[in-house]
Amino acid sequence: MTILLCEFMNSYWSPAEMNPYLTSKSLLTQDLRVRSLGSSGRSLLDRLELHGVDLLGASRADEFAEILQSREPVFRQALEEFLEWTPVDDGFLLIGLVALAPELDHAASRLSAGNPGDDAISELLAHATVALRWTHELRGGERVNFVLQHAFTRTRAEKRRVARHNVPACSLRASDDTASVAASWDHHPEGLLAHAVEQCVMTAEEARLIDLTRVRGVTLSQLAREQGVTYAALHQRRLRAEERLRRYFTPTGAVR
Repeated sequence: MTILLCEFMNSYWSPAEMNPYLTSKSLLTQDLRVRSLGSSGRSLLDRLELHGVDLLGASRADEFAEILQSREPVFRQALEEFLEWTPVDDGFLLIGLVALAPELDHAASRLSAGNPGDDAISELLAHATVALRWTHELRGGERVNFVLQHAFTRTRAEKRRVARHNVPACSLRASDDTASVAASWDHHPEGLLAHAVEQCVMTAEEARLIDLTRVRGVTLSQLAREQGVTYAALHQRRLRAEERLRRYFTPTGAVR
């Protein structure tokens, strides 16, 4: 990650105590408001005028960014034209991010089933920032879609890459990096599964899958039909969970 990109991400995640009424999503807009005041704000406006940017009647950079958030054709065209200049000035890039913020928030919501977390928003902003540094090479009328599509697809790809590791989403325990005492699967299956869930070796759903199919005699085919998933998907899920179980309970990788 470049220094300039780090500066923008650090600016976005400014301390919340700067304004107790701000949410994490609004910090980027607040940053632009701060930069739009005083001599720095006048300098930013002068640079915009120097590049022939139509400010649409705005007297400050943050007002200009809010105007560009509109989806009306005239303002969308103005945004397309403005994005040609985002690679040449970091202040312009910040304005571009704020102008695209509502649509980036919508993309984050799509990627996170309506509940985007800080990681998803940060990842999306990072990819949008990279895309805004290349918009000067695009023809007019496609820059907004280019930035949004690039940020969405790259964030989705990263999310899928992480998901393939199949890491249980729970807090790490103090005993995670210490060897566990090997236990007998034959004599204490429920205890082993409960301990594995507690230590975040597997999720509760994975433990239930192993319990039903290995202990209670339910076949994978029957369970797949009940859950509305394919046999292959359920089989792979159990294989990965059992492999983690073996590695955790026995250093040699074989269940005792």
